[in-house]
Amino acid sequence: MPKKKRHGGRILGLDILPGERQNPRFAAVIIDRNGNKIFQREISRSEIFDIIKEYNVSIIAIDNIFEIYPSVQEIKNFIKNTHIRLIQVTGPLGKEIKLSQLAYAYGLSKSGKLSPYEAAEIAARLALMDVGAEIKLFEDVTEIIVSRARSLGEGGQHQAKYARVIASVIQHAVREIEDILRTNNIQYDLFTREGDYGVKRARFIVYAPFEIVKQMIGRYHGDLFRVEIRPIEKEKISFLPTEKPPLVKRLLICGIDPGETTGVAILDLSGNILHISSRKNMGITNLLELIYEYGKPIIIASDVPKLPQFIEKICKRIGAICFSPSHVYSISDKNEMIRQLNVRVSNTHERDALVAAILAYKKYKNLFQKIDSIISYIPLNLDADEIKKKVVYGASVKEAISKAIENALKTLIEAPSVPKEKIHPATHQMRMLLRERDKLRKKISLAQKEIERLKRRIIDLENMIREKEKEIERLEELLDLREKFWRKQIREELDKLKNSYMRDLEKQLTYYKNVTSSLRKKLSNMSIQIKDLLRIIKKRENEIPIKALDEFTKDEIETLDSTLGITRGDIIYIRRPHGGGHTTAFELVKRGIRAIVIEDGELSMLAKKVFDENGIDILYPEDFDPPLYLTETERIRIITDEELRKALKNKRLRELPEDEALYEEVMDILNEWRQKRKKEEKGEIDDKKTNRNTY
Repeated sequence: MPKKKRHGGRILGLDILPGERQNPRFAAVIIDRNGNKIFQREISRSEIFDIIKEYNVSIIAIDNIFEIYPSVQEIKNFIKNTHIRLIQVTGPLGKEIKLSQLAYAYGLSKSGKLSPYEAAEIAARLALMDVGAEIKLFEDVTEIIVSRARSLGEGGQHQAKYARVIASVIQHAVREIEDILRTNNIQYDLFTREGDYGVKRARFIVYAPFEIVKQMIGRYHGDLFRVEIRPIEKEKISFLPTEKPPLVKRLLICGIDPGETTGVAILDLSGNILHISSRKNMGITNLLELIYEYGKPIIIASDVPKLPQFIEKICKRIGAICFSPSHVYSISDKNEMIRQLNVRVSNTHERDALVAAILAYKKYKNLFQKIDSIISYIPLNLDADEIKKKVVYGASVKEAISKAIENALKTLIEAPSVPKEKIHPATHQMRMLLRERDKLRKKISLAQKEIERLKRRIIDLENMIREKEKEIERLEELLDLREKFWRKQIREELDKLKNSYMRDLEKQLTYYKNVTSSLRKKLSNMSIQIKDLLRIIKKRENEIPIKALDEFTKDEIETLDSTLGITRGDIIYIRRPHGGGHTTAFELVKRGIRAIVIEDGELSMLAKKVFDENGIDILYPEDFDPPLYLTETERIRIITDEELRKALKNKRLRELPEDEALYEEVMDILNEWRQKRKKEEKGEIDDKKTNRNTY
């Protein structure tokens, strides 16, 4: 059953072309979500950015991501700058499948050798079918920082008061963020830094993707405090879907102290310390990659009774047992534990992680020693770590050892039988050497036969070469004769072409003069268009562009959209609205315009109905103050939100009966007077407060 497609937009397939690796060029093919090919040509690396924007590309598919950029950091920067999904269709590193094999398997090609353009198109189509591995830069973990916005300055009474206010505001913001996360059932860890007057800084580790969290909690930067939100980036790029398996079978106990700086300590099941370290901003994936370098963790431990969500999430992800002590250990107790171990730690994070691991080991120490003692008396090859693992996961010592013995006996029974008689080691070694000698003699015999066959083959090939050399000599003579004949023919043809070519040049000269004149006219039009586009680009946030249509036709709309663009929120000025109907009106509606302005004449009933049903306001130049008329050569006009608001108000008054319109105008004047009066009263109250405080 095919996978459900989870992507939209267009897919750009790339394949590097032979040539300079410093400035590579690519065969590029773009397909849409229906599999239709809409673009194919050779591009440079720098053109990729323009192609992404121009063709609304959301996915880049390639057989090797390092063809785009040779280093991991450059690939990271490329993905961050383009916000593109980068897919290596041949699979994750170390598990790649040849593109030609994938093409054959999915029925995209039957030939073994693919041209660059074929490879680019096949890569795009494989990505459309969800084949391959996507490059992932970020973990599904988000960091939120709440901190003060500026320094407190020099000391004094005012500084203390200001510090208390900031601490109170930060505490309130932290509580609001906690409420939002709890309401949305999102797990998180909170780490706070206390100051003299309360919370000085807070850091949330939220176990949800950045895109989800930023929709609920936005960035903020005020006078007193700021809220920053960012995804936690992986140290290495990873390929999805992938899971890194343990590199060794050794089972581990891990102590973790999460926070801005995460401490980690790793022990084996005998209590030996394998690793202690700490690092800032260490995500779950990076932490597991570090742990899996030493083995597979079966116990993840904390040094505090209330288990952090960071540790709970790790345990659920890898199926490990969570451990937390029954009470809080004092700093002196922790330091004494470290002193007895005679181990050096660099900071408190490493100390707390090691204490957590040691406490977890002590809980199971007697059981582990009992298992080691029992299996030492059993004359079978039993895996002590596997037995300890079963006991940690809930089995009794008796059940775990019995199961291990059963498996060991089963392995012995199924193994090949061993001769009963005792063979002396030297005799056994001699027999092995004789067998090896016989094997070598057979190989030498086969090799000699192959040598004889190859010698005969060489003689045959030498005879063939001599025959081919004679054939080459004959063909060279024939080639010389034909060359002389064609030289004569070419001279005659050149003389004929010379006169014809001169006539063609004169025609081309006339043609290019006409083309030059036409291009100059286009250049003039483009200059006007560029000026209009610059006016659109430079407009302020509170300004709205009005774009003009000479005629209310579909062709005019398409021309305006291709030159100045018709974007959501635009106002369209129609000089002559007659002729446009339902379809023409819908062309503007689907582009998301805000309103239209009719200069001369009236809309058809069908067009007006479409605009009314879609909430598009129909205005007239007289609705604006002063009246808004565009000249015949004017293609764009910029107005403010306030001017549009007044025009919409005038339009509404125009459509009301005269008495209702008069009433609305009177009420607006009264409301405006009331607001002005409130501001004056508020100013008087503020002046009185200021005078009282001064006194």
